[in-house]
Amino acid sequence: MSTLSRTFAPLAAMGALIALTACSTAAADVTVDVTGTDDGCTLSADVLDAGNIGFEFKNEAGDVNELYVLKANGDVVGEVENVTTGTRRTLVVDLVAGDYLVRCKPGQTGDGIESAFTVTGDGGTAQATPDRTLTFESVEFRYPDLDVDGITAGETIRFEMTNNGSQAHEFEVLDPDGNAIGEVASTEPGGVSGATITFESPGVYTYQCILVDENTNKQHTELDMTGTFDVAEA
Repeated sequence: MSTLSRTFAPLAAMGALIALTACSTAAADVTVDVTGTDDGCTLSADVLDAGNIGFEFKNEAGDVNELYVLKANGDVVGEVENVTTGTRRTLVVDLVAGDYLVRCKPGQTGDGIESAFTVTGDGGTAQATPDRTLTFESVEFRYPDLDVDGITAGETIRFEMTNNGSQAHEFEVLDPDGNAIGEVASTEPGGVSGATITFESPGVYTYQCILVDENTNKQHTELDMTGTFDVAEA
């Protein structure tokens, strides 16, 4: 296994990222290169120091690509989307010791290509322990048994989605200002994926699936796979 040297220079701003629970706005303590190709997702090192880790993603695939950082159980802790061929984007994620995966998705479809890595040391800030888990299913084009009533500010929820549809679905949550705060990653039919999200403040939140329907070429949100819910004062 290879290891990283430590760097203390702030990462250059290289495009917007999906701001998930474990993403960090701080400078990276360590950095690692991730190269996405048509059939690969390769890390320059597979043992990293705990803390703010900068994943410098270069897309060498022939199509637009995206990068996920996931826990070993498949829960998303960070993501960058819409990385065009030949460009780079940087994702900084605050990680504690444990086993993780990077997943590249050339063409932003299918199961993606994964590589495992390990985080060691005492740094990083652990995600909040979920207060409860909400399980639900996705089909075309809705979440028929999703129940998001009764969430209060400060509560941490683990969302676990089973895809019982015939095409891939995801579950993204936006805060009252329209910022993405967490996402159950694109999940193929028959698959189960999750994400842990902390609701910092009260207000009206939005959930959605913004994948593209293979038959109509419309985003799933255009086909009513979206909705809102209230987060109450604690």
